[in-house]
Parts: sequence; structure tokens; C-alpha cells
Amino acid sequence: MTAAALWRRLRGSLVGRLVLAQMLTVLLLWSAAMAYFVWDTARYDEIFEPGHMGPRADMILALVDSLADRPEQLQEVLRKLDVFQRRENHEQDDLALRMSMNVWLGDRLLYASPGSPGVVPATQQRRLEKLVIDGLPWRTYTQPSARSAARVTLIRSGHAVSILFALGERGILILPLLISLPFLVLPAWWSVRLALRPWRRFSQEIETRSPGDLAPLRFGSAYRELRPVADAVNTLLARVAASLARERSFIADAAHELRTPLAAMRINIEALQAHRGDARDAELLDGLVRSGERASRLVAQLLGLMRSDSGRTQVVRLSLDGLVQDRLAALSGLAMKRGVELELACAERCEIEAEREGLTSLVDNLVENAIKYAPAGSTVSVRVGADASLVVEDAGPGIAADWRERVFDRFFRVPDQAQPGSGLGLAIVKSVADRHGATVELADGAGGAGGAGGSGGPGGPEARGLRVTVRWNMAGERRPHDGLKAAPMLNFRDGA
Repeated sequence: MTAAALWRRLRGSLVGRLVLAQMLTVLLLWSAAMAYFVWDTARYDEIFEPGHMGPRADMILALVDSLADRPEQLQEVLRKLDVFQRRENHEQDDLALRMSMNVWLGDRLLYASPGSPGVVPATQQRRLEKLVIDGLPWRTYTQPSARSAARVTLIRSGHAVSILFALGERGILILPLLISLPFLVLPAWWSVRLALRPWRRFSQEIETRSPGDLAPLRFGSAYRELRPVADAVNTLLARVAASLARERSFIADAAHELRTPLAAMRINIEALQAHRGDARDAELLDGLVRSGERASRLVAQLLGLMRSDSGRTQVVRLSLDGLVQDRLAALSGLAMKRGVELELACAERCEIEAEREGLTSLVDNLVENAIKYAPAGSTVSVRVGADASLVVEDAGPGIAADWRERVFDRFFRVPDQAQPGSGLGLAIVKSVADRHGATVELADGAGGAGGAGGSGGPGGPEARGLRVTVRWNMAGERRPHDGLKAAPMLNFRDGA
């Protein structure tokens, strides 16, 4: 992975950005600490440095006083002591970091560290001095012996830039940071992940919401950082809920208002049909009747859709096979009018927790759509399975597989429809199924490939048949149905 790709990945992750921010903070703090260390090493500190250099000067003067009568041994001891000071703390005799010294006995120079700055003209005793020698700043400290005329001058560099480069060359500034950063990344990542756990729980609360659940979010208000987001989302949910309520109220009111004039129009048209004079008038009146029936069906579907979306229907325990049998009996007149036979198969009794009104609307829409698209003389098969499933199958034109997701959209109809419709039938079925936690599957019927009926349309010249399966995820207790156990197949023919 390239550096640019890694940077884009970190920028695209909130956890990555927070970990990177922590690492940058550590880097800045480390840089500030190193800068202070360099500055403190090079500065002229009258308070701290005499107390720091005093014990070192006492040690050197004690050696000079004890070996004053043995000059050769004293020179060897001072030389070895100077080598130790030059390489102290692994400084490797660097001019910017080493400690140099001048040792005097009266006016005679006993020892001077080799190299720069050489002999230093110290003027003050027991005080820190800042001198400039050959254009470079130096700090000196001179201390006399209490027992003899000996004195020692300790010398250190006061050039901050030289000290900075010297420390950088030895890795003293960056190396500890580079070694420690990898060990800091994992704790930083873990701490960020732990701190962001409320965000994940907050997102899970939103993700698990059903489309119809617009109640205010509860979890986010417990944290100050999440409260503005939770308040904004709750405000949006409230606006959406109010908008949907206004939409449902408008459609329901409009549908209710339309029912009365449509009923009156139908009565008047039927009265005119009784007095029609010629074939042309009869044809026009029949067209008006069909239009009125279509408008009445649309109104009924709109009301059903609003009821399924409102979520105010009471859930009760009911018999799925009993309700389906009742609805098929009620729809047998429509099937007889179109020359379609209804067939019901129930192997055993099936009870579920459901909304009676919504489930009735679901069954009616599936069966009515199957009757409408089934050719005359064919059979619409309805099966109630022991696994709490409802299957409605017809031999109609079907729907191509490409349209099977779209047909659940409100007012959507597949192009080139042969039958009139509003495009609400399967939308109502899907809405009711979602409210019950059920799934709706469209598949080819027994007549061929490519089809699913209802609000869809032809799936091609070879597409025959539709099978719609509604399956409830949680079925209630099921027990054998005495009336259907011996005769599992019922036919609704000629209005029977």
C-alpha cells in the first residue's frame, strides 16, 4: 500500500483520524520536550549550573590537592579524567556535547583539554560565565580549591544549533520516538475504539429501526457529544412523521369523499341502463360502469394502503386458513364472472398473530390480481402451508424478472399492460407483509418462466404463470384441522 493510499484510508476513517491525531499530538509534545531540552542545555543558567558543576569541580580539585607533589601521576590522572568527561554519556568527544576543563595551580596551567576552545580566560569564581571565543558561545564555571592555590575551569558549549545537530546525528531526538510510536498505536487504537462504542450503539439503534418506526431516538441523548446529532435526527423524524401523517390524512379524506359520488354515479348509470335505447348507448353506459368500478377499486385500495401504513390496527390471533377460505368464498362471484376457477389447498390448521383487516386486504389483493390476469377457463390455486405460508398461483402472462422488484412500488405498472389497474395491489401486499415481519416472493408459475402477476404485466410471449409466496417468519401454534384433514382440496366453482 502506497503512502497516498494509506493517507486516504486514514482520512476516510474516523478511528484512523483520531489515532493519527493522537500520534501527531505525541510527536508535537516530544518535539517540544526535545526543543526545551536543547534550549536548557545551551542556556545561561546562573541558578542550576553552578550547583550542577560544583561537585564535579570539587572532585577534580581533590585529586589535584592529593597529587600536587607527584606531577607525573597528576598529569596522567587529569588526562584520564578528561577522556572520561569527553566520552561521558556516549558523547564520543563531540565538541557541542563534551565537557572540557582547564586546571591551574596558581598562575601555572597544569592541564587543558585538547582541541577547542583551549585555554579559557576565566575572570569570575563560583559563578557561571558566558564567553564568546572565535565567534562561538561557551559557558564556563571556575572554582578554586579551599586547601591550595589550585583552581579548575569547566567548559561547555552554549551554541544551541550545534547541540541540536549533535543530538540529531546520534538519534537521541528521533530514535526514542520511532521506537515508542509502534507500541503506542495499538493502545491508542483500542482507546479510540472504546471511546467510540456509543457511536456504534447509536448507529445500531438507527439501523434496526423499521421503515415505519419514526419514534424519537433514545440512546444518543445520554452523551453530550451525541446529543446534537440525536436531536437533529429526532427533529427530522418528527418532520417526516408529520408529513406522512398529513399525506395519509389527505389521501384518506379524498378517498372517503370520492366514495359517495362514485356510488351515486353507479346508481344513476344502472338506472340509465334499464332505459337504454340503442346499442351505442349501451356500449357507452357499459364503459361508464367499468370506469366507475375501476375508480371504486382505486379508492378502496387507497384506503387499504393508508390503513396498512397507519399501524393502528390491533394484532389478534387468527386462523390463516379460515380467513383465506372466507375471502375465496367472497371473491368467487368475481371469479365466476371472469370464467376462472378458484382452488384452495390446506393440509392443516395454521394460526398466526396478525391484523385481521390488513391480512384481509393482503389476501384480497393477491387473489383479485390473480383472477384479473388469469385467462378464462384457467384455475387460480391458493395454498396455505403448515409453515405459515400463503401461495397464490395463476396461469396469467406473468412479469419479467427485471420488473419483480419495481412492482412493489406504489403506482408502478409494467409497460404494455393488457389489463387496467392502479399499480397499488402489490404495494399494499408488501406494506402489510412488512408490518407482520413476513416476506413476499415472486416466482414463475407452473405454466412457464418469467412471470409474476398482480400489478405487473406480461413477461414476454413465452412467460406464463405467476406464483406469489407470502411467508411469516414466526408461526403460531398449529393443530390439525378436522374439516380439511380428510379433504385437503376445495374448489370454488359457479359461486359455490
